[in-house]
Amino acid sequence: MLGKLFRNFSAPAAPAAMPPADTGPPAELLRAAAPVLSAEEVLERQGEVAEAERRLRAAVAADVDDAVAIEALGAFLLRRRRFDEAQALLDEALARLPDDGGLLATRGHLAQLRLQVPEAIGYFRLSLAARPGHARTRYHLGTQLLLAGEMREAFMHMAVRLELPGHNTPYWVKTLPRWHGEPLAGKHLLVEVDWGGLGDEVQFARFIEIVHRDYRPASLQVACSDVCRRLIEAIPGVDRAFTTAGAISADYHIGLMDIPGVIGTELETIPAPPRYLSALPGDVAYWGRKLAAAPQAKSGVLKVGLCWAAGFWHGRDGRSAKSIPLPLLAALGSLPDVRFISLQKGSGRDELPCPGVEIEDYTEDLEDMGDTAALVENLDVVLTVDTAVAHIAGALGKPVIMLLMRESGMFWLLEREDTPWYPGMRLLRQARSGEWQEVCARAVEALRTWPRPD
Repeated sequence: MLGKLFRNFSAPAAPAAMPPADTGPPAELLRAAAPVLSAEEVLERQGEVAEAERRLRAAVAADVDDAVAIEALGAFLLRRRRFDEAQALLDEALARLPDDGGLLATRGHLAQLRLQVPEAIGYFRLSLAARPGHARTRYHLGTQLLLAGEMREAFMHMAVRLELPGHNTPYWVKTLPRWHGEPLAGKHLLVEVDWGGLGDEVQFARFIEIVHRDYRPASLQVACSDVCRRLIEAIPGVDRAFTTAGAISADYHIGLMDIPGVIGTELETIPAPPRYLSALPGDVAYWGRKLAAAPQAKSGVLKVGLCWAAGFWHGRDGRSAKSIPLPLLAALGSLPDVRFISLQKGSGRDELPCPGVEIEDYTEDLEDMGDTAALVENLDVVLTVDTAVAHIAGALGKPVIMLLMRESGMFWLLEREDTPWYPGMRLLRQARSGEWQEVCARAVEALRTWPRPD
């Protein structure tokens, strides 16, 4: 889903020769662009679930061919994860109204939630045939095509995020033409991180160097998050990485997420170099000295980075379903010759210390992803859930064991224990939704047999 867009961006006053930097649309326009909640959805959010359902069912009973009412009830049942009831309702309605785009899209969402990817793709295609160009349906189709490995078409549909409510592209980007793959010799290009979380930013940073190498723009500027800025500006070919608008001089702009679509990336051509990001040598040396000076330091010990919670990086409230309760990893303490170093920022740190396993915690010193990368450079392997730390370690070429929920992110494909994005990453997936015990046990065994350093 769309993450927080343009994190940490603030636009200072621009020079007089340029229009003033955009501070965002007025509040009333934002409210108008946001989806309007129905009375039943408001009741549901207020905890009046039974009353919301009663009203929805009454609307359907009043007109069994009211597709809008049926779609609303179906969406309610999906939110409550009552999938069998939703399927019975939607299939019965589609037997009478087979060409209704809303019902077809809702049926596609049901297949999506059940991880029935080919079926979801089919329903979203039928919905688009009934409602050509429908933005949200195109976006959801793109996510399912990514899971299926149909990268070229997927990225074409993912570009529709620009049309979705909440995608507030700053004025200083809107004034620039979008780049569609034209020759860039003598031209200046702005790449902006306009989508997703920090992990997505790190994952797609690999495409920046490709643009520099293959298209040779006169200059390459990157508008990115503050915590990734030092890593981004060290990528070969980046002339400037920044987090505020200032005065922009560029001929074209392109969203970071859109580059693979522009250059025609397929599943088989995903660029996966051994490493494509680098921490500053001085930072790497600092963390090397710090780890070597710790009482736990001794030769022949495997240094394992550990991250168990996904959420917000800078300590804000929020914890994703991708997270694992740290006590489930307590069996790590039984492993001989292993040293665990926390990479956990934000939500999840409050679970330390963890009974049964000693975890060294230096994360107060991690100010940004550049610091995190420097610490990871001094480790042997990283054990993590699906969060930005996994991407940082993969981008540095470190071995990664990633613990993955069954409803995995759209870039991890289906049923695979490897990934074309990171050659050194191993995926350990849940067999059943929400059950982490077996995944954690497999992680412990993987580290038990992991070669120790000489």
